[in-house]
Amino acid sequence: MGNVKKEKAKKASQKKPSYTLWQNLVYYFRILRQFNSKVIYMVAVGIPFSVLAAFLSMYTPKLILDRLAFSDAFTEAAVVIVGIFAVQLLNDLINNGIDAQKQLYDCDTHSYFSILYEKKRLSMDYAYLEDPNVQIMSSKAGQAVKDNHTLTATLPSTLTGLVVNLLCFLLFGGILTSLHPLILLLLIAATFINYLPQKHLRNYAHQTKDKREAEARRLMYNARLSTNFGIAKDVRLFSMDKWLTDASKSTSRKYKSLLLDLENKGFLVSLVDFAVALLRDGGAYAYLIWRAVEGDISAGDFVLYFSSISGFSAWFSGILSGWSSIHNTSLELCDYRAFLEIPDKFNHGKGVPIPSNGKPLEIRLENVSFIYPKAEAPTLKNINLTIHEGEKLAVVGLNGAGKTTLIKLICGLYTPSSGKIFAGGHEIDEYNREAYYSMISALFQTSHILPISIAENIAVCEKEGIDQAKLDAVIRLSGLTEKIQALPEKTDTPINKSVHANGIELSGGEAQKLLFARALYKDAPLLVLDEPTSALDPIAESRMYANYNEAAANRTSIFISHRLASTRFCDRILFLDGKTIAEEGTHEKLMAAGGKYADLYKIQSQYYQ
Repeated sequence: MGNVKKEKAKKASQKKPSYTLWQNLVYYFRILRQFNSKVIYMVAVGIPFSVLAAFLSMYTPKLILDRLAFSDAFTEAAVVIVGIFAVQLLNDLINNGIDAQKQLYDCDTHSYFSILYEKKRLSMDYAYLEDPNVQIMSSKAGQAVKDNHTLTATLPSTLTGLVVNLLCFLLFGGILTSLHPLILLLLIAATFINYLPQKHLRNYAHQTKDKREAEARRLMYNARLSTNFGIAKDVRLFSMDKWLTDASKSTSRKYKSLLLDLENKGFLVSLVDFAVALLRDGGAYAYLIWRAVEGDISAGDFVLYFSSISGFSAWFSGILSGWSSIHNTSLELCDYRAFLEIPDKFNHGKGVPIPSNGKPLEIRLENVSFIYPKAEAPTLKNINLTIHEGEKLAVVGLNGAGKTTLIKLICGLYTPSSGKIFAGGHEIDEYNREAYYSMISALFQTSHILPISIAENIAVCEKEGIDQAKLDAVIRLSGLTEKIQALPEKTDTPINKSVHANGIELSGGEAQKLLFARALYKDAPLLVLDEPTSALDPIAESRMYANYNEAAANRTSIFISHRLASTRFCDRILFLDGKTIAEEGTHEKLMAAGGKYADLYKIQSQYYQ
């Protein structure tokens, strides 16, 4: 029994929100005040005009009927009626203007919170992007800002509606009390009964949201595949169209089933709502008609009470649903804040100055180990390595040996699970992260080309800031000169046909050359090349090796490759195996040692003999 209680307590504590509703409201409006304080003022300004609109809507028929019934002067009655309609028209115009402005502010609010979310995703430590737990947190936070109709975006409007409903409830509740106090209690009780199944439906929709979102993402993914130029050849050559269509149909059926389930529950709730409303309004109207028949109330009072009964339930229901919506918004904000407040391990503040002497970097690793999140064993263990200033180092090994992981650790994309990494005489954590990244030029196996011009892709800046002499030099070293000279717009040629009518598509080898040119253009003291020739033909690969010494001049460079023959021009070779550096030395030294490197080299070279 004790264990059961402990387990329940543990689950309850896990589900407890990180922040209270009031803490989230303060946080929310603090952000709005930073971006645009007018949103806050608009919330307050809209309230009196909305209440006035409800008041005029309810009282106008009564005032007109009373004036016609009790005034003998037609002109006086006409002036009063026209005056009432003029005030109502003016108030409606003001309300329409406020509503239009609030819709714009809802879009702005969505933009503000989206900017903070995207900024976090773009700036957070790279390792978090591969952490499954962080991916889930990111997905939940993204739901809060996915469009301008989310609870987070519309919270100001929701708060305005809540206050307006509350004031109208108090105002017209007093009117109904004068009719009979039991009428008020009847309407409140019935509305509350209606609210319970609606609340259950909203909770069910919230609980099953992840399932629907998952199927919706699959549907969107399948839809994007049909327009993805990159897989068009495979779809046709391997007859994937039927498989993709069937997969879309299957996902569509699952998504439709989830929506139908929610719709069916919604239909049952609407039936309950109809039945309760019929009894509630029927009883109230019956009593009102009886009072009118008995002559206890005037025609004007009858219309006022009739309208109040109709509106009262909507106002009270609006209070309950508004409060529920604000509570759900608070839960979304808890997810949103949890993601934004993930602490980065790398230094984003002031750091030690980066070396300004223009010399290549020295990199040193001391007992560095690394294990991926949820992995059972480390990928690298107790790595001790010094890469000397200006040294050209090659890192080789079988698939999964940890070559790319080692590079990501040196680049500061991963943080060691244990051990320390030094660059330029300081631990890399001592540098400001952006400053440290400025010392590294890298070409990874998976890099992306943007839908902008060739020149902008290489320089990664606007056209006006490009150094043309440096651009020409790196294009030559990367082997792109012949390709670019054949293009009508030369380096101004845009890439990506889907975005630009005059755009081009690069082959795999051409794209790799462009990315190599990008790494060279940055001109950083550390050059990292991860399989830079994997998509090149033998001639292009040979030219890159011939230009490598010039490209790596006055830099420390790290070269990763599966092809051992391609590393012979490096000063030193590391062979990774068994989570550590198994062998190191020049090509000649490693061949003479007759170890695993030599065995692997012989296996690869036999196909070229």
